[in-house]
Amino acid sequence: MPDGNRECEMHKIYWFSGTGNTYYLAREFAGMFPDAELISIASLDRSEDVVFDSEMTGIFFPVYCFGIPGILSKFLDRIQPMEKQGDRFVYAICTSGGYPGAALPLVEDTLQSKNIDLNSCFHIRMVSNYIPLSEPPDEKRMEQIFSKAERALRIAAIAVKKRKRTRPLRVFPFDTFLKFVARRAVVTLESSDSAFHVESADCNGCGICSRICPASNISLDDSDHPVWHHHCEQCMACLQWCPAQAVQYKDLPKDRRHYHHPKVEAKELFRNPEE
Repeated sequence: MPDGNRECEMHKIYWFSGTGNTYYLAREFAGMFPDAELISIASLDRSEDVVFDSEMTGIFFPVYCFGIPGILSKFLDRIQPMEKQGDRFVYAICTSGGYPGAALPLVEDTLQSKNIDLNSCFHIRMVSNYIPLSEPPDEKRMEQIFSKAERALRIAAIAVKKRKRTRPLRVFPFDTFLKFVARRAVVTLESSDSAFHVESADCNGCGICSRICPASNISLDDSDHPVWHHHCEQCMACLQWCPAQAVQYKDLPKDRRHYHHPKVEAKELFRNPEE
């Protein structure tokens, strides 16, 4: 296909996001391409194969434990190998509150095992949203981070439009060690939801925690209070999006400020957007 028609090609963007940071960037990025289709990884049928059949395919995800989230790992495992990639362009954008670790090398390695080249990749720093370790920054600092992130996103979009090739940074043996640590750490997250609990007096039974959980890990009991089922992603969506701040984690102070991206609505992250 001629280069002049690149922007009119079919373009799929797969995304995973808990508090909206990554989704916001995926949504804004998609707006820079007239034909881009946003696809929630959490909403996909996990028994079905994934086929990269578009001229362009993007993957947006947050960094977890210096690696990739469990839901993304399972998504990558379901991707069907390509016989021949040809001109199909595959790229990835990861977000984190700091260092990207081994996330992009892990994606690249998994895709290579499917005979798929990761043609380009980027890391964009966003507001840290892992509440067990830190509170969000003040509004001024947050705006600075958002501003830098949006500039980085525009640079990434230009690179993808030009089909510029980039590779993830690898520093041997450090990256090998990080990949090992990341894989081991993510495995432990599924049962980590035992640390969540609900303040019954504060819970209003809205059910947002259940609808927004990307792992389908939360149901509501007879009192419309959340119950966790031990296949957690540790995305913190249930806690961060609770409008009553009834969902708590371990013994963290109840007045610790919560965070979700200010320009994203909870319903945009629901597994079933029609709910």
